[in-house]
Amino acid sequence: MLSTFEPASVWLTPHPKLDGVSMIDHLFNRLNGTYPNKWRANFRDQQAIEDWKDAWAEAFDDEGITPNDVALGIKNCRRMFDWPPSLTEFLRACRPNLEPDVAFFEAVRGMQERRKGNKGHWSHPAIYHAAVMVGQHDLLSASYQNMESRWKKALADQLALGSWADVPNPAPALPAPGQDIVSNEEGRKRVEQLAEKAIMPNKSDQKAWAHKILAKPKGFSPAVVAMARRALELEVA
Repeated sequence: MLSTFEPASVWLTPHPKLDGVSMIDHLFNRLNGTYPNKWRANFRDQQAIEDWKDAWAEAFDDEGITPNDVALGIKNCRRMFDWPPSLTEFLRACRPNLEPDVAFFEAVRGMQERRKGNKGHWSHPAIYHAAVMVGQHDLLSASYQNMESRWKKALADQLALGSWADVPNPAPALPAPGQDIVSNEEGRKRVEQLAEKAIMPNKSDQKAWAHKILAKPKGFSPAVVAMARRALELEVA
């Protein structure tokens, strides 16, 4: 017979920094203090309180809620709700940046920064990965109204994963068309050095690389062939 034992949620176990009180009990007490009389009025008996603890702890585990999220949630509840929050309301208060419309505009700003070569600010990695799913071009060129359903699905799919890779640094930007040709002395020297290194010249002949390139120029770019000709002081075609 398979064991039905499951490890207790970290939210339900005694916490040494809370004098042995569990984090879920601590949350109960904080909400009771924030909404005096109103909070306890939701619970007809001790069993109702225990059911609340189990349901909220399970949701916190499923959603990957952290103690810092809960601290933010308590603070936001004071601003958002005159009455005690439901579970879904409290989860929203814990992570306001994950509200679809808020997350969308964070993703737009983040992708704009990545176009400039910066990493961008991402309050949660799911927002970045949802932005990648949608695509940078569509994200930056369409309004939220046009992207709303598609964005909500991408964000929900990412949040459902429960764990996410870190946001990577942006890839180095490629040079713009027409900007990758040799246009100055420094560029000329770099091309010569790369060509020389690539074909391993004879050290006794510092121009051997140029001879080899001109002997079989077909495999090299026009810029490299031109550098070889200059090195041998030949007329550039």
